[in-house]
Amino acid sequence: MLQVIFTAENEILLPLYKNLFQLNKVEGANYVLLEDGVAIGVCQMTIGTDVEISNFAVQKGKDDLRVQDFFFRTVLFKLSFNPFIVKVKKVDERLLQFGFTEDGDGGMEMLSTQVQFPSSCDCNHKK
Repeated sequence: MLQVIFTAENEILLPLYKNLFQLNKVEGANYVLLEDGVAIGVCQMTIGTDVEISNFAVQKGKDDLRVQDFFFRTVLFKLSFNPFIVKVKKVDERLLQFGFTEDGDGGMEMLSTQVQFPSSCDCNHKK
């Protein structure tokens, strides 16, 4: 079972940081993706007046698009309860579906309370 938790526990985060980001120091605020209780992914953020998603990764072999999509959607859902500008440092067309727009500085942003969660199938559309 997949689960997303917010944690500041160094013993959970440091192995992920070393493996996924090649970093030896935990920074920022972090959501962790668990699979059957085992940490397999991390979303590192800087939270101030805005939320910047700094790093986002899932372990190789566990990182298929469905797992990454679940993790990212869950993080956005958790952020959607408070009005933050959510920023990423690069332009990625996959983010358009959630409501991100280019910020003019080579990144993307959106208001967290206006996140969109499109269906990956067309089952919600009436014909």
